[in-house]
Amino acid sequence: MATIIFSFYLKPMLLIYTGFSAKTACSCHFIQGRPYNDILKDELGPADFMTTSIDQAKQQTKTSFLGVSRTAMYRPNMGCTLLSERNEEEIKELAVPTFEKNDTETLKSSLDVNPGLEKIIDRAFKEKTDKVVNTRAIVVFKDSLILGEQYANGYTDQTPQMGWSMTKSVTNALVGILVKDGKLDIYQPAPISDWSIQQDDPRHAITIDHLLRMSSGLFFEELYDRNSTVNQMLWTKADAGKVAYSQQLSEPIDTKWSYSSGTTNIISHIIRNQFADYQEYINFPYTYLFNKLGMSTAVMETDANGTYVGSSLMYASARDWAKLGILYLQDGVWNGERILPEGWVTYSKTATKTVDPYNFYGAHFWLNAVEEPPENIDVPRKWPGVPDDAYYASGFEGQTVLIIPSEHVVIVRLGQTLDRSAWDMGAFAAEVLAGLTDQ
Repeated sequence: MATIIFSFYLKPMLLIYTGFSAKTACSCHFIQGRPYNDILKDELGPADFMTTSIDQAKQQTKTSFLGVSRTAMYRPNMGCTLLSERNEEEIKELAVPTFEKNDTETLKSSLDVNPGLEKIIDRAFKEKTDKVVNTRAIVVFKDSLILGEQYANGYTDQTPQMGWSMTKSVTNALVGILVKDGKLDIYQPAPISDWSIQQDDPRHAITIDHLLRMSSGLFFEELYDRNSTVNQMLWTKADAGKVAYSQQLSEPIDTKWSYSSGTTNIISHIIRNQFADYQEYINFPYTYLFNKLGMSTAVMETDANGTYVGSSLMYASARDWAKLGILYLQDGVWNGERILPEGWVTYSKTATKTVDPYNFYGAHFWLNAVEEPPENIDVPRKWPGVPDDAYYASGFEGQTVLIIPSEHVVIVRLGQTLDRSAWDMGAFAAEVLAGLTDQ
């Protein structure tokens, strides 16, 4: 009986926990440059019963417990990759981005100090209760200048920080670029060969628009406390997209909204397939997005199959995350060049109007309020102190890039807030807007 319990319950969970720990330690150390003790205390605390080690020479990390061991390896410009269903040599054979990095800083700070705004930002770093906030970075941008900026000890304006699901909004931008170039039509059936119309597969009718709006109807467990599809996708399987596109329909297409990191990795799979040459694909986000915006600290990580994990795994400095928000604030135009197609920003912040539920989600962006809700449905603002037109990229542990077009403002908050109730982004943003008005 003990062997059965270990094989069917405990071992799958240990593969997830050790995989998460090995990958997290690798990225924090080799991308962020953080020391082992800091990573162990701040990132791996809940899993400190496991053994995690860092091999500087091989640029790898390993986590082990009860005979289960997982390894993650670092590659320059590529971040860290878990050796899920692949060995070290197979990962080494995958190409890494080759490009001339644009490290010219494109954001300027105001020479005028706003004491009121400084105090508001400073409070975001204070720990006042038993609920740990752990804010690590704040950037406030208005019009053409950074008006407020602060970092926790050990972090700077050049420290790449994890975006978690804010990476989904980056995937939105990558789709937009391919739409502009005529390579994708988001309203046509998604090009997934397994969803064959010849075999009368009902999934054939799913479009990229459905995937971006998370209304595809595909089954997906976005649960992190069990051996779920999302945990398998991120921490145990080589091909994240395949985990997701192999699922069957659990609801009729475009009738129910259901948050799914899997649908984003289906999109990542589709993006990869638009390039005949793998090197061209792996360079794509850097050449067509990050370099154009001067996001020199940005690092997107891949699964063991070499496909970007567009749902979750991207690091960038707070300033570079702000640049993503500013691109959308400027309707997809940067330094006079149109990066995203006309109408793409409007599309991205238009509410997904599925019947069940009607909510605050656009196309891989969250909304503060929605326009023209159905009759008899009262849809208030999510954050009452923030204007209706605000929308944002959001990630686990309180990562936020908030875009407020009516105020010409972008607010970035990065941190590690495990208890969601410990950080109120809406209240903070309302305070910031009041502080900017008082200047």
